[in-house]
Amino acid sequence: MKTLFLYGTSRIERLEVARKLHAHSARARAVFVEAQLTSIPQALRREHLFGSREVTGWVEQAQGGTLLIDELDCLTTELQKRVADLLLGRDHDIRLMVASRHDHGLLLRDGQLEEPLHRWLEGLTASQRLGPERIKAVRALPDHKGSPGLSSVLEPAMRSYVEAGLEAGGCMLHAQVVGAVEKPLISMVLHHTGGNQLRAASLLGVNRNTLRKRIRDLGINLPKGG
Repeated sequence: MKTLFLYGTSRIERLEVARKLHAHSARARAVFVEAQLTSIPQALRREHLFGSREVTGWVEQAQGGTLLIDELDCLTTELQKRVADLLLGRDHDIRLMVASRHDHGLLLRDGQLEEPLHRWLEGLTASQRLGPERIKAVRALPDHKGSPGLSSVLEPAMRSYVEAGLEAGGCMLHAQVVGAVEKPLISMVLHHTGGNQLRAASLLGVNRNTLRKRIRDLGINLPKGG
C-alpha cells in the first residue's frame, strides 16, 4: 500500500482526511495512530515515535495499521533521518502517511529537509500527493455513520442539470447522468493504478471484463502502460 503525503489545509483537516482514508482502506479494522510530534517537547519526540525501554513508541503501536506523522518539516535532523529510514524501509507492517502545512514544492525548494527525506518526497507520484483539492474530495467521502458524503457535493450540480433536461423534454437522463459521473471516476482510478486494469477493477468493485467494456463504451483513454 502506497505511502501518502498530505499537505496544505489545517492540521485538523489533515488528521480528519488521514482517518477517513484509513477507514476506507483494507486496514480499517486495525489501529490508527497519529504521531503529532510538535505537541510534545523536542527532547521527548524520538522516544515517543520510536520507543524506548519504558515507552512503547508510535511506530510499534501502529504495526498492522496506519501511522500518520504530521509536521514533517518541523523534525530535527536526527528524526528526519530516522523517519526517512522508516519511509524507505520494508521491515514494518504499517501504512505510512506523512503530512505538512507546506506543499512538497516549497519543502523541496527551501531545503528544509535532509537528503534522504528530500529524495523520498521528490520520488512521490501524483497519486501519492494529496493537496487541498484532493483533501476536500476525500472529506466528502461517506463515513461509517451514514453521513451524506459525496451526494451532498454532487446534488446541487446534478439538480440544475436534471431540471434543465426535464424542461427540454429530454430522455435517457439516467444514462446521461451516470455516464457523466462514471467516466471521470474510471479515468481517475486508472490514473491512480497507472493503467493497471485488473487493479482498477478491484478498486471499483467490478470485474475486469465489465471495466474493459465501460472503457470502450465511454471512450476513455488509457494511461501509458495500460
